[in-house]
Amino acid sequence: MKRFTGWVLGILLCLIVIGFLLVTYQQANHLVHSSLETRTPAKYQPEDFDLSVAQVTVYNAEGQKLHGYFSPTANGAYVMLQHGFKANRGHMLEEAKVLQDAGFGVLVTSIRAHDINDGDEITFGVKEVQDLAAWHAYLINEQGLKKGRLGVLGNSMGAAIALEYAAHNQDIAGVVAVSAFSSLQDTINVSVEYFTGLPAFPFAPMISYWAQMILGMDVEQVDATKAAARLCDTPLLIMQGGKDVVVSVASGQWIFDAACGEKELWFEEQLGHAKFDTQKPDEFRRRVVAFFNNTLL
Repeated sequence: MKRFTGWVLGILLCLIVIGFLLVTYQQANHLVHSSLETRTPAKYQPEDFDLSVAQVTVYNAEGQKLHGYFSPTANGAYVMLQHGFKANRGHMLEEAKVLQDAGFGVLVTSIRAHDINDGDEITFGVKEVQDLAAWHAYLINEQGLKKGRLGVLGNSMGAAIALEYAAHNQDIAGVVAVSAFSSLQDTINVSVEYFTGLPAFPFAPMISYWAQMILGMDVEQVDATKAAARLCDTPLLIMQGGKDVVVSVASGQWIFDAACGEKELWFEEQLGHAKFDTQKPDEFRRRVVAFFNNTLL
């Protein structure tokens, strides 16, 4: 009888372990992939904000087609606006309107495996910096962008990608990082809970492991603090809300502390993830326009 009970318990334990591995693999696979048919269509269009833009497309280094919105500059400077994880261009239209009204040319960018673009694999910035490079080249080759006249504003993962791209390209004259994750490792517990609905322990470490195996990359490759530490000549405006449930609340402070150049941290205790433009619109407009006026003009 005891032997039978032991066999039953052993089988149950094996089933639990197999179930755990299967669930975590499925969640990891879902997090790092985004096929076109599973993406949520853009909720807002440019006309909803009285935003005057044209549809533009570019191809990244891997030949993937990317879609964006563009409007010319009235003051000689441009700002690229990059959305976050599994979002789309519609999430950046309010910010684009603020900048267009202030005279800046705007390029609302999008990246592989997002929006209506090619690709289905998300690497959290490791490969997506190539997409920003393609958009940057568009401004240089098609719009005659002058050196020192380009800034980037990113939300969430888009902010982390913007910091990483700027760290590799000194032509970026200023970065506004809204609710960026400090690093994938630092924020993985918070993000896993938000995007999967599973508790961080014991699921997050295993989901992280599977994601690394699927992508063939190390989670430590994604680190906005290391990027900020290289931006000694690039001013940064960092925004972080105290009620963020998508990335670690400490992320903004960690990026700010790591940055070695001119920097400013706007922390709002009562704000959630990337809510500055909608819940503090007047101050957001004032701070962002002043920042890009100072850095780009």
